[in-house]
Amino acid sequence: MAHSKGNVEAIGTSGSVWAGFRSVNIKDLFFETLKSATSSVQISSYAMGRKNEEMKEFFSIIEGLLESPHMKINIIVNDDGRGSTSRYAMGRLDRLAKKYPEQFFPQLFESKPDAGLGKILHAKLTVVDGTTALVGSANISKSALESNYEIMLKVTGHAAADIAAMLVKLSNKLREKKV
Repeated sequence: MAHSKGNVEAIGTSGSVWAGFRSVNIKDLFFETLKSATSSVQISSYAMGRKNEEMKEFFSIIEGLLESPHMKINIIVNDDGRGSTSRYAMGRLDRLAKKYPEQFFPQLFESKPDAGLGKILHAKLTVVDGTTALVGSANISKSALESNYEIMLKVTGHAAADIAAMLVKLSNKLREKKV
């Protein structure tokens, strides 16, 4: 018998043809999972979108979570120099870091050849409280959450804990590079 790494609790999709198949709306899955956080959120995303309702809602959820003094949030986004993370998102990340310096930790994954970590950060991961992970293809953007053909699996168990540990390791490596 194979050893289980965890359970798939839900499948989220966007794209009209993928509706159904026992899947839920990807935006609802993403936002509801974020809202369930009680102590921590870790996010890795290649891109973060422009100013629109979806991005406003995302940042509203993040700021609402930060109202709890025990909440810690780390967001790692790709910094490819070509706008994969919009100016709007960069501004919001910066303002939240200044407002919540002991709780909110945005980091840029530099995709320069001399950065030493590889070409780009392409992983789309969210871990809530170290116990629930969202893994899939969706960036944090209107098109990913509304119209692209994207998929997101909600997993629990050892897999979620392992993904959380991987994100901590990447975050620590990024901090080392800044010293």
